[in-house]
Amino acid sequence: MRKFCLDCTIKHLGQAYVLHGEVEQGYPEHILGVIGHLAEASEECIGASKELADKIRQYRLIIHENLDMIVKGEEIVDIPYFELFNATMEVMREKGCGSCQKAKKSFKDRLKQSKKENEEAQ
Repeated sequence: MRKFCLDCTIKHLGQAYVLHGEVEQGYPEHILGVIGHLAEASEECIGASKELADKIRQYRLIIHENLDMIVKGEEIVDIPYFELFNATMEVMREKGCGSCQKAKKSFKDRLKQSKKENEEAQ
């Protein structure tokens, strides 16, 4: 099973949210980005919560079902992005962030080391 990264899930949900706003502002071509980011958000969390991944996928499929009308500007699909964000945060509290956790720790360690070296240089 694919390793999960809930930070990446949140990132993709956020990007889908922003692009969805662009669609609502009259730029229907951004719907492709919404679809792509929802697909990525679902993939990033499937290893942590199949239920959450399926919920995100269902919203993506609703967009697919209404794609022609969305592109024509005749339909706007409401996606509960903040509900999905809160659900992702709940899974993160239970299971941790996922595969990026190690990278974040090493970045924090590098940052601390850099600060220490700067202090010693002064």
